[in-house]
Order: sequence, then structure tokens, then C-alpha cells
Amino acid sequence: MFFRFLARPALCLPAFLLAGLCPFVAPAQVNTDSLWQVWIDPVQPDTHRLNALQALAWSFLYSRPDSTATLAARQLEFSLEHGWKKWQAKAYNTLGATRQLRGDYAGAVDDYMRSLALFRELGNRMGQSSIFNNLGLIHRNQGDLTGALDYYLESLRIVESVRDTDGIATSYNNIGTVYSDQGNYLRALEYFNKALDIQERKNDRTAMAIAYNNIGSIYNQQGEYLLASDYYARSLAIRHETNDRLGMAIVYGNMGLNAKDSGKFADARTYYRKAMAIQEELAEKPGLASSSYFLGDLAIEEGHFAEAIPWCRKSLETSREIGAVRLERNACHCLYRAYKSHRQPGEALTWYEQYKRLDDSMQVDETARRLEQMEFNWAIATDSLAREEDRLRMALAYQEEVRGKSRLANILIISILVILVLALAFRRKMVHFRRHSQFFQDRAELLEKQHLLNEIALLRTQVNPHFLFNSLSILSSLVRVDPDLSEKFIDQLSRSYRYILEQKEQELVLLRTEMDFIQSYIFLLKIRFEKKFDVRFDIRETDLDRYRIPPLTLQLLIENAMKHNRMSVKEPLIVDIRLTGEAVLEVRNPLQPRHTAAHSTGIGLQNIITRYALLTEKPVWAGEREDFFVVEIPLIEA
Repeated sequence: MFFRFLARPALCLPAFLLAGLCPFVAPAQVNTDSLWQVWIDPVQPDTHRLNALQALAWSFLYSRPDSTATLAARQLEFSLEHGWKKWQAKAYNTLGATRQLRGDYAGAVDDYMRSLALFRELGNRMGQSSIFNNLGLIHRNQGDLTGALDYYLESLRIVESVRDTDGIATSYNNIGTVYSDQGNYLRALEYFNKALDIQERKNDRTAMAIAYNNIGSIYNQQGEYLLASDYYARSLAIRHETNDRLGMAIVYGNMGLNAKDSGKFADARTYYRKAMAIQEELAEKPGLASSSYFLGDLAIEEGHFAEAIPWCRKSLETSREIGAVRLERNACHCLYRAYKSHRQPGEALTWYEQYKRLDDSMQVDETARRLEQMEFNWAIATDSLAREEDRLRMALAYQEEVRGKSRLANILIISILVILVLALAFRRKMVHFRRHSQFFQDRAELLEKQHLLNEIALLRTQVNPHFLFNSLSILSSLVRVDPDLSEKFIDQLSRSYRYILEQKEQELVLLRTEMDFIQSYIFLLKIRFEKKFDVRFDIRETDLDRYRIPPLTLQLLIENAMKHNRMSVKEPLIVDIRLTGEAVLEVRNPLQPRHTAAHSTGIGLQNIITRYALLTEKPVWAGEREDFFVVEIPLIEA
């Protein structure tokens, strides 16, 4: 159950579509002949000619990208001859857009950086903002969410400073896609709706299509397939209206995923093929690699293993051609599954080894990035806190008038500051491990080395910025709706982090102590998921002080169950925790696998098994039993 993928096409159109560097008009609304006549007329002012050439180039971007590249090259040549840096910057941006569509990320970055340098030299802040958006999209496509968010936030700061509503909406959309990739769907939906509100007020049809598509994808992730289908249909209608070919391909791909997730395989295949036809027409290779993978995955799901193999191979060849390592890894796993199910173990083993090599390489890169990401997350938290402080000032002004809410506001501010201080302390702890890890790897015995790795894995599980940010987001909403409940929420959140801080150095704690923490943790989860999630206990009061358990064991297992299983009001996820007669704590949950599997490294469960190996000879057992996933934890006498 630990080899899972989350492979989705991009949720929004490339940022350069809305970047504002040129007057983008949908192809159906552009008189290309008229624009061409303006460009070739030497009597016209050069500024008019270049404006016409720019509009003409962008009108072909998604239908005839080769023509766009040719026109942009001519624009660059003309502006270099006359020494016009503004038009050179615009031409490099257009060239970067054509390279990005073809998956030539290295070439696109080179063009974007040339454009950025010129915009900086000219002091053109809006041009810089647009390039930051485009660079963020490339980093997101390459799986570097930290780098993507860094660029998107930089772009947002610029457009907010000049009050550019179009740019703000674009930045909201882009930031939302990063939160979606991280699985923080509540936060993603917040940003997408903020963008849509701006776009609907301006009746910006192209931007509205992007927002509808993004919101539909969030509902798909949450299992709301009818809602997702409705938003996809709205997006597709606008893209047909504006003849946005690449946008149609993106929506068709998402509609295919939505149909597959809801069990409509025939519809899914139709949508995938529609997307692929457009991608082949535009030579849009990242999309072709994804569509080929989805068709192969669909064939495997239907049991057509021989049909799946050529699709998986096509995805592999395309992803290798453009250097997309994540897509290449997924394609290797697709071939492994197809050959294994087709009863060709030799071929299956070959592709599994290639998949593992790529996956391990990505894990190494991800570990290095996470240590850097801790510092960046702190900067994001500081920025978020500044925004929250502005909101609190407004709330406090109102509270002073009605004289009744000042105590709650003070508690909220203090709690946020305390939690941030705790987060900073954990970040410093991670930096400490980073500085000394090489020393321990070279000199410690094998058992000591394993123990250190377990501590690092445990700390990574404990210091979960997403859980902290989700909790703060929920708390911000509760303050306005239910002050009493928000006060309880603050108390339980403080109890949880206090337990983590106090018990992180302990090898064992009383079962009662662990259960007190779990009650607080469950309270926070129930506020977030309401009736979609519950935990039931069957443990005698007398046994709570009789046994001991490694701290945070139950939290890891509950989190593991939520990560890999779907939940809804109609089909809630219920985790049972009971004590058997053999002094074994059994934790089990029904097998309700998500329609789109979440990627997992297996660190959480492996961490528990390894910790117990250091404490007792009694083993931890985990596996499927009937229709449940069961973990049996041996308890240790107090």
C-alpha cells in the first residue's frame, strides 16, 4: 500500500497567458491579416508595428506555436537592431513561452532570465512580476513546489503594491495550485475562489475558465465528482468560446481523471483521447507524456494489460525526451504494473528496478530540499502572520466598540505567537541534525545510526507545517463564527504541541498520557473533517496506567489511515483502537482506498517498527485482514 502516485495535469493555464506582457486576445477575436498588414507597412510608427507583431505572435501560441516562435524571433531581431530593450524583453518572454509549451524547460528559463534582466534594468515591475509567475510554473512542473511558491509570492508582492487586480487574481490562482499539489485542498480552494471573485466582477472570460477548472479539480480530489464535472463544463464552454486549444486539452484531461475516479472508464478514455489529439496538434510534450500515462493506467485498471504497454512506453519516451524525471518515474512504474499483471516477471523486474532508481534519486533530492524548505516555510509563516495581524487590527477596532471580545483576541494573538515559537524551536532542531548528521554517519555503530535516522523521521512527522497551517486557517474562521469553540480549539491545539515538546525525548510514556494527547488531536481533526471521521476506543480504565507505549505512535497510525483512505459524510472513516487479551493494542480501519492514490514513502509505519525493534523483542505486525488494514502494537509493562 506504500507505492502510490498523484499524477495530475496542470490545474491552470501557464501564467504567461495572463501575465499582461502583451494584449492577449483569443484567436477567434484577432484579425490576423490586419495585424500582419500593420507589421509589414514601413509607413506605420514602429511602436504600432511591434504591438501588432506581438499580438499576432500570441494569437498563434496555442494553435501554431512554431509561428509564434518565428514571429517572436523577428521581433527580437528588429528590437536589437534599434536598441529597444523593452521590446527585447517582451520577445524573450514570448520565446520562453513557446519553449515551455514544448517542455524545453532549460531553454525557457534561459529566455525568461534574459527578459527578467532587461525588465529590471528598465525598472518595469509589472514585467518582472510576469516573469516570476512563468518561472514559478516551470518549478512547479518540475516538482519543486518550494521554488514555485517563492516565485509566486514574489509576483504577488509586486502586483499588490501597484494594485493590479488582474495580476493579483493570476497570483492567487498560481498559489492555489501549489497548495493543491501539497494536498492542502481547503487552502487551495480559498485562493481559487478569491481569484474567481475578481475575475467574475471584471467578466474576464479567459481567467474565469482557469478558475473554474482549478475549482473543479479540487472538488475531484475531495470526491465531489458531480460538482467537479459542473465546473469543468463551465471551463470547457469558455475555452471553446475563445478557441483556447491548450486550455481544452487541460480540461479534457481533468474530465478524464474525474470520469475514471467515478468509475466511468469509457468516458475517461474518450476525454483522454480528445486531450491527446490537441496536444499532438500543438506538439505539447509534457501533456502528451501525461495523457499517454493516463491511458496506460486506465488500460491496467480495466485489465487490458497488452494495450497498456505501448501507452506506458510512449509516456516514457516523451518524458525522457523533455527531461521530466517525475513523469519518467511514473511511466516506469506503469510498465512494471503492466508486465507484472501480464505475467512477464522478467520484464516487470527490469522496469521496477528503473522505477526504484528514479524514485530513490527523487527522494534524495527531496530530503535536501526539505531542509531548505524549513527556512522558507518560516518566511511564509511570518508573511501569513503579518496578514493575520492586519485582520486582527480590524477585528479589535470592532471589539472595542461592542466591549466584549478583547479577551478572545488577546488569547488568539498569544497562542499564535507561542505556536510559532514552538515551530521555530523545531526548525532549529532540524538544522542541528543537518549539521551533525555526517559526523554520526561516519562514526556511530549500526544501531546508533538507525536510532538517529528514526529520530529524524519522527521529528519530520511531528513538525508538520501543513497541519499547523491548516489548524491556523480553521482557527481564523472559527473566531468569527463561534468564539467559545475557537477557545476550546486553541486549548486543544496548545495541549497537542505541548505534548510533542515534552515527550519528544522520551522512549516510552504511559498509555494514559498518550491517550490524553490523542483525545486533543482527534478533537482538532473532528473540527476540520466534521462527520467524515471518527475514532472509537475499547480500553479498560485500569489498563491505562498498566502499560507504556512509544510517544506519538497512535498519532502516526491515525494520520496514516487518513492519508490512504477516502472519507465523506456518507462513508465516514472510522478508526478502532482496542486492547486485546495478549497485551497488544490493535489499531484498524476499513479499507477505503482513495480513487487517486496518494504518494507515500512508508516512513511513518517503518519508524514505529524500527523503534519497537530497539525496545523489545515483540514485533509490530501490520497488514490487511479481511476488509480492514490492521496494525498490532505490543504494549510494554509499566
